[in-house]
Amino acid sequence: MSKKRQRDTEQPAANAPAHLAATLGQQTSHVKNKLVRAELYGKLKHKQKKQKRAERKKRQAEAARAEELGLEPPPKKQQKTLESTRENDVTMVDEGDEEIHLDEADDEFAAHFARHREPKVLITTCYKPSKIMYACLTEMLAVLPCAEYYRRQGFQLKKIVQFAANRDFSDLLVFNEDRKEVNGVLHVHLPDGPTAHYRISNMVLGKDIKVCFA
Repeated sequence: MSKKRQRDTEQPAANAPAHLAATLGQQTSHVKNKLVRAELYGKLKHKQKKQKRAERKKRQAEAARAEELGLEPPPKKQQKTLESTRENDVTMVDEGDEEIHLDEADDEFAAHFARHREPKVLITTCYKPSKIMYACLTEMLAVLPCAEYYRRQGFQLKKIVQFAANRDFSDLLVFNEDRKEVNGVLHVHLPDGPTAHYRISNMVLGKDIKVCFA
């Protein structure tokens, strides 16, 4: 190894923070030669993996020894996640924050999440449903035991909404189809909304799904 190459590999990491352990990139960033830098990085990476493997085996041995003696096992090493490494700032909210609880209680969906009202769903279709639509509704009624099906019978959507609200339905689902393919569903939360439209694509009925039995 030449003197210059040896000097590059022995030079400490530049601008590494004093309170943090230098990363492998920081430890090799001072080496200008790409091949030498890659070789040094590989050696440090191998050393790091070897050290982690030894620490893991040590922790496993300590846990096994504690279990044999009937003692409490040593605490597990905390994984580094976005939440565990996040520093406290003004955007973080305490679990017992009274202001947040008041905001949640005043939310328009508070009654829904608190289940103050049991779900009761009215399901209907477009004006002229096809055979495939009835097959879809059969499976939807099996999935939603709280749902009831009503034929459209040419009624406008506004009248259907009023009909469902007057009979204490919590939601209205209107399925639509195009060229004998179910392509969407309109969801109206009663009595005051909101309303959402969901697109349905590549629908496969349950009876058409191939199930493999061992």
